Amino acid sequence: MKFPYFSVNAFCKGSFSGNPAGVCILEEWLSTDELQNMASQLYFPDTAFIFPGKKESWSIRWFTPKSEVDLCGHATMAAAHVLFEEGLVTKGSEIIFSSNSGELRVGTDEKHRLRMDFPSLKARNSPVSPALVEGLGAYPDEVYMGTNCLCVFGEEETIHALEPDFRILAGFNSCLGVIVTAKTSKIGYHFLSRYFAPSVGIDEDHATGSAHCLLAPYWGAKLDKDKLVGFQASPRGAEIRCELKDDRVILSGVAETFVRGKMTF
Repeated sequence: MKFPYFSVNAFCKGSFSGNPAGVCILEEWLSTDELQNMASQLYFPDTAFIFPGKKESWSIRWFTPKSEVDLCGHATMAAAHVLFEEGLVTKGSEIIFSSNSGELRVGTDEKHRLRMDFPSLKARNSPVSPALVEGLGAYPDEVYMGTNCLCVFGEEETIHALEPDFRILAGFNSCLGVIVTAKTSKIGYHFLSRYFAPSVGIDEDHATGSAHCLLAPYWGAKLDKDKLVGFQASPRGAEIRCELKDDRVILSGVAETFVRGKMTF
C-alpha cells in the first residue's frame, strides 16, 4: 500500500522555524495500531492522518510518537496547507475537518495565512504542586489545570531560562502537557510561551496551536484584548496569531512544505 506523505513546517516565520508535522493522506482508514506505528516510525511531534469525506470535508486524527491526541493545532494547519497546495481543495474555500474535538474549520485570511477555528479551552485555578516545581525548576505565580497545565510567570526571562527535568515532568500525570507563559516586551507580540509534553513523547514542542486555545483566553482577559500575537520561545521559534470569538479561538499562521513523497506500508 502506498499513499502520499508530506513534511510541513507550521506556524513558521522563515525557513527552519515553526513546528514540523507529518501529513498522510489515506484512501481508507487503517487500524489505530497501524496509525500509531506509522507515527512512531515518522517521529514527528505530531502526524495528521486525513481521509476524504463529502465536498470540502475531511476526517482527521493526530498521533504523537507515543499516543493519539484529541486536538493538535499545528498538524491541522499542516494538513490544510497540503490540501490547498496539492489542489485537493479549492484555494479560497473553507476546509471542514471532523475530529475527536468536533468540527474544525480552516480557511485563509487576506494575507494568505491559514486561519483555523478551534474551541476555546478552559482551566481551573489549582494549587502549585511540588512535583511541578521540581520538574520545571521554578515556582510559577499562577497555575491552572485543564487538559494541559498552564503555569504563569511574572518575568519573561524565566521562560527563556527554564531547563526542565523531563523525567519528572513525564511522571506528572495530572495533564497532557505543561504550558509556561509570561507577558513579553518583544516587539509585535503580547505574550510568550513554551510547551513541554514528555509523557506523550514530546520533551518540548516547537509550536503548539492547541496550547493557544488556553493561552489566548487567559491573556485576552488579562490584557483586555480579543486579538493577540503569541511567540512560542522554542528552539525553532513560532508565531501564532490569536483572535477570540465567543467560545472559539481563531488561530492564524503560515505553513511551508519541506518534503513530499510516498509512504509504503
